[in-house]
Amino acid sequence: MGYFARLFRRRQHAAQASPDQAVLVHLDGTGLPDEIYEQCDVATIEDLLLDALTREGTGELDGNEFGPSEVILFMYGKDAEQLFATVEPVLRSYALCKGARVVVRRGPPGAEERVIVL
Repeated sequence: MGYFARLFRRRQHAAQASPDQAVLVHLDGTGLPDEIYEQCDVATIEDLLLDALTREGTGELDGNEFGPSEVILFMYGKDAEQLFATVEPVLRSYALCKGARVVVRRGPPGAEERVIVL
C-alpha cells in the first residue's frame, strides 16, 4: 500500500478493526528528561515501527492515542509474540521509548496479556 493510501485510508475503531492479537505501547509523556522530548517525537518512532512491520510482514501500526501523561501506540497482527519480536529492537533503540510499558495481548480485549517495561 502506498504512502498516501496509508495516510488517507479510513480506519475502524481499534476495538472493531480486527479480532487479531495486539501490542500496545504506552510511552511516558512526562517523566523522561527534557532532552529526550526535544530530540525525539512520536512520528519518528511510528515511521520506524511501520518500516519494521512492513519489512517483516508481521502486522500493522493502527495509530495512536495522546493522553495527558502518555501516548499509546496500537499495533495488530496474527501473532502478538511475533509482532513484539519484530518491534522490540526498534522500541529498545529509540530514547522516547525508555520506560515504556508494552502490553502483548494474545487475542481480543480481555484476552491473556503480558506486560514488559522497557
